[in-house]
Amino acid sequence: MSATLTIELDSDVLRAAERGGSTSHHVPGVVALQLRVMALNWQESRTGRTPVTDQLRGSVTLPTDFDERAVLAEEMQKKHGNPG
Repeated sequence: MSATLTIELDSDVLRAAERGGSTSHHVPGVVALQLRVMALNWQESRTGRTPVTDQLRGSVTLPTDFDERAVLAEEMQKKHGNPG
């Protein structure tokens, strides 16, 4: 399935993009590829996957009885003090 998208670009940006390719026909392909990459990155970040989290995954071992909510509440209390 394909759809049409109309975008407005600064003329300097468009000229630079056209200089980067052999013809102006490459610009839509570059835009489509960039949108595809951005959509994939957005989907992965929504699931908690980013290059940084992927690199850190498994680098810390927590105790089985670790209470994430209690630690978060404690740190929020330290940072913001007593609410109310």
